[in-house]
Amino acid sequence: MTRVPHLLPAVLLAAGAPVLAGAAFSATMPQPAAAHETAVHPVVAVPDAPSAAPGLTDADGIVFRLSSASLGPGYSWGQGVLHYKGTDYAVSVSGGGAPAVGYSTICARGTVQDLPSVTHIDSTFWAVDAEATAGSGVGVMAMQNAEGAELHLSLTSNGVRLAAEAARLRFRLLGKSPKSFASFPCH
Repeated sequence: MTRVPHLLPAVLLAAGAPVLAGAAFSATMPQPAAAHETAVHPVVAVPDAPSAAPGLTDADGIVFRLSSASLGPGYSWGQGVLHYKGTDYAVSVSGGGAPAVGYSTICARGTVQDLPSVTHIDSTFWAVDAEATAGSGVGVMAMQNAEGAELHLSLTSNGVRLAAEAARLRFRLLGKSPKSFASFPCH
């Protein structure tokens, strides 16, 4: 089975299921037994559990705050801390997606997987994403870069924003962080 990270509020609404503002989902789809076979399976949306505890310090992790402003194409910017192999590194985050409208602030905290070295965080990560925030909400997101490194994030958002986008975020490594991963404010 392949895990397809994205949010499915439209699918759930069409099926008559309740969706909370800011709720995030992932879908899991069975794969064909062989490359020449074609399989058609229904997509089942299951709410994800947060992938990282708030005080995570032993595993590789990332935490960042992001502001997003959109009127059609959207732009996001922010900063955070990467905890990698026992060392904290400052990172900046920027990027965007489309279509979207509104403004929100997001705090993301989660795990980092398959990162061969700290310099590989300095790249663009992609995700198919949807956001419906009116006030505040929570959700999850999985992102991946071209080298196969993955970020599994728990999100909290505030503001008023509606988006269904192919999101791309560019992470830049800024050097060792003056703030610790465990103390970085995520609110």
